[in-house]
Amino acid sequence: MSVSLKSTYDIMNANILDDKKPVTWFSLVLLLITFIFYSNVIYNHFSMDDYHVNINNPIIAKGISGIPEIWTSLYAEESGMAYGYRPLVRTSFALEYQFTSKMDINPYISHFINLLLYAISILVLYKLLRRVFNNYNIWFPFLITLLFMAHPSHTEAVASLKNRDIILNFLFSTMATLQFIKWVDFKKTIHIILGFLYFGLALLSKETAIAQLAVFPLVLYFFTDIRPKKLIGLITISLIFVAGLIVLRNLILPETFRLLKFWENPLVVNDFPLRLSTGMYIIGHYLKLLVIPFPLLFYYGYNTIPIVSFADPLVIFSTVLVITMLTYAIYNLKRKDVISFVILLFFMDISMYTNIVALVPGIVADRFIYFATLPFSIFIIWLLFRIFNVSLISNDKMNVRLVWVILLTVIILLPYGYYVRVRNSQWQTEMSLYSSDIKRLGNSVKANALYGHELMKKVNRELAKPVNPYKFIMGTIAKAEKHYNKVLELDSSHYTTWNNLGIIYSRIHGNQSNLRVNSHVKYERFDKIEEEKNNANKYFSNSIEYFHNALKYNPEYGSAYFNLGYAYELQGKYDSSVIYYGKAIEVDGGELVSMSRLANSYFRTGQEEDAVLLNEKIIVKFPHSDKPFINLGNYAMKNEDTLRAIKFYKNAVKLGTRPEVGRLLSNYYESTGDLKSAEYYMRKSYEAEKQNLDK
Repeated sequence: MSVSLKSTYDIMNANILDDKKPVTWFSLVLLLITFIFYSNVIYNHFSMDDYHVNINNPIIAKGISGIPEIWTSLYAEESGMAYGYRPLVRTSFALEYQFTSKMDINPYISHFINLLLYAISILVLYKLLRRVFNNYNIWFPFLITLLFMAHPSHTEAVASLKNRDIILNFLFSTMATLQFIKWVDFKKTIHIILGFLYFGLALLSKETAIAQLAVFPLVLYFFTDIRPKKLIGLITISLIFVAGLIVLRNLILPETFRLLKFWENPLVVNDFPLRLSTGMYIIGHYLKLLVIPFPLLFYYGYNTIPIVSFADPLVIFSTVLVITMLTYAIYNLKRKDVISFVILLFFMDISMYTNIVALVPGIVADRFIYFATLPFSIFIIWLLFRIFNVSLISNDKMNVRLVWVILLTVIILLPYGYYVRVRNSQWQTEMSLYSSDIKRLGNSVKANALYGHELMKKVNRELAKPVNPYKFIMGTIAKAEKHYNKVLELDSSHYTTWNNLGIIYSRIHGNQSNLRVNSHVKYERFDKIEEEKNNANKYFSNSIEYFHNALKYNPEYGSAYFNLGYAYELQGKYDSSVIYYGKAIEVDGGELVSMSRLANSYFRTGQEEDAVLLNEKIIVKFPHSDKPFINLGNYAMKNEDTLRAIKFYKNAVKLGTRPEVGRLLSNYYESTGDLKSAEYYMRKSYEAEKQNLDK
């Protein structure tokens, strides 16, 4: 027997919820458990995309002065694409950066703010549910909020700073819903104004807030006595409001463009019928994730979710389930049945992420069910009340059946809370996240690529140390190669991975062979020289093949051209390095490192005039770089023009952070007896070294 909501309208009726004491206690319990479950997230560092919304974002790094630019620019601009508009969340990061960027606890503060916003959103949700279920048992809205708060899928939004947009979207959408209900209840214009204000803030946090256009009238229809004419009026005003925002956005912002790649979402190459059938499969995936939120994964993409037709058994099951749910919801719509509301709310919340309305990056994501966990939580608590035959209508009497409902909710919360804390710790760093998830993401192109890249970052940190650790990190290098090769097994057109493999074989394996050749020459181990030279040739030959494969799939890939130039430079083939550095500059428009290395290759091939001219161009184009002055100083030293070299090195010290240049000048002045200058440049060397360590 379904439960009617018709008796929920009159909020002025006195009932147990009007007593402030239990509401206060419940609110405190919600806050306490929220912080118990999520408190360990505060000690996390930046992970995955967090760097892009914080220290590595040039606009965010301007702090308060960057806020005007934030409000007139798109959310992301990369690889020729520009998309999204989320100025509110970016403003919050700019303010954080302004006041915390120089603190060692900068990441902890950002994570604490994320947690604080989440806790506030939980309290606002509880307030909304108390109004929505006004005449219900006092425990009903509390247990729903508790279950929603603890759902492990929320860890991605709370633990990932980049996903603060979801928390803000939910917070402001919930506040807007509450204001629209008050507008109907109290008939005061201020509430509809506040409702649209909060809705606007939700849209400025994340564009998918537009789905709330369907949620607002749904909530008002089920839980207020709003007249049809007034409801239609609200819908009309909402559409006009959104249309106005879109027009304003188009007037002040550049054109948006985002092209999803195959490895992000393989549905880009499929027609709509296959999108529809796969969308049904995805709905089933989300339902499963709501019921059993394990395993949670940081990314999906190709090839984790199968592209399936309507002949697939799981698609058939999911489609039948969807049709059954919608049939029930529509049939009971007029009766305002609570399960009808739950079903409709679920589909509204999930609609933007099924790939039916629009394709989404990653094809699915744990965070995409954030809003949908609310109708799920309502359904679970409603089901427990029904199973134990506890009256939903307001009743302040505690009884055995209600105790069982509370006890079972707690039993659900215990594994939830455990997994939330485990998942929070997995999000601590990029390495901890990728290494914990990769065993379940063996078929994900991006997951393998990211893990391989993170392993190579670790390798490069080791190689930067004074002592050569090559033989101790070969296992890590091999693991990175394994994951890069898995990427290419899944998608042979993944050009960045071809490039990364080429880097391993040229800058690491090939370069290490060069070092061993030099060592054999130095210690006159003549029997090993030719063998090692052959090894080096094999490594460089493989790397060059990998770089050409990258260019095969992306002929405009400047990084591959640059790395080809560098591979030839490491072999001493400077004529070839000149060619490929030149092509890198043609493609990228002249990056500092490409121009500098081309200049040095010019010098090594006897084209000294071209080398000098190119460095002079670098000085004009990159006036704050020390590289061209170091290059010119090195050329002068090669030509035994010490005084000219010293002049260039002095300019380099003024601009740069290369401690070795300061030490060189200090040694020079010490040899000439100018101890004051020697001390000065040694001090500049220490300052540069400290500056590098602080970065």
